[in-house]
Amino acid sequence: MSKFIAIVGATGFQGGSVLKVLHAAGGYKLRALSRNPDSDSAKSLAAEYPGVEWVQANLNDTPSLRKALTGVDAVFVVTDFFQKDTLEKAAAGDKDGEFAQGKNVVDAAIDVGVKSVIYSSLHSMKQLSNGKYTGVHHFEGKHKVEEYILSKADEIKGYFIYLGYYMENYVRFSRISPEDNQTVEFTTPLKPTTKIPLVDTTNDTGHVVKYILEHPDECLGKAVEVSGGYYEAQEMAKAFTKATGKPARFVQVPYEVTGFDELTEMFNALDEFGNFGGSTRFLEYNKKMDYTFATPEEFWKNRNWDGPSN
Repeated sequence: MSKFIAIVGATGFQGGSVLKVLHAAGGYKLRALSRNPDSDSAKSLAAEYPGVEWVQANLNDTPSLRKALTGVDAVFVVTDFFQKDTLEKAAAGDKDGEFAQGKNVVDAAIDVGVKSVIYSSLHSMKQLSNGKYTGVHHFEGKHKVEEYILSKADEIKGYFIYLGYYMENYVRFSRISPEDNQTVEFTTPLKPTTKIPLVDTTNDTGHVVKYILEHPDECLGKAVEVSGGYYEAQEMAKAFTKATGKPARFVQVPYEVTGFDELTEMFNALDEFGNFGGSTRFLEYNKKMDYTFATPEEFWKNRNWDGPSN
């Protein structure tokens, strides 16, 4: 696959991982797309990764996307249902805001002659659950973008990654126990024994995208799942104690604590059907990669994180 790569969402977990890995690999010309390339996060990354071109683009503004994608060979795309504008549309009844953004990027890429798109998609939870869970819109929207890309196979080559459950979620949803003001509690609606495919998003994502770029014929039109392996949801708490020596425990909270009907349904679905529907196809890809995915214990060691400050 050609070497001029545009990265949508370069300041986020996934896009930032792609930026880091491809920059370190060398041999790639990189263009990072951001709503605000003058933001502190974009400026920090520009200083950290010299030689990367930063351009302004908005996923709701097709002309800006055409301009930003002109001249590139391939584009990595991640969309986010939980952005403010997309959530506002969803609250008003428009559940297709994320699909519209993904379609905008694909259409702009086709318009300016981009050869390939690597899209961060997900399984359809509606399909995985045989129609039981139909309201996990950030799964459905991404899968709908994937289907749209495949429908344009005669105009652009489509590649897809499916990320597992972010290990970073355990950082976000943590607290110090009010009982002893010492134990770190990792809170999630998942059942403690639910097996989930975990992913160290900020490190793992870029290596899988790099593999796709290096093996385009093998990966064309396929979904490459991104995870180091299946673990019980409670394993991240146990791993934290092993890595840091600090007390920790897993705390299951009610599904409804998320405050979003969509997330309530998602956690129900994950407990019953999982992110990948039990698939282990990713393990075959992992064996081929010159990269070792982090275990939960390694994740905590690499972060050097002692726990929440309050």
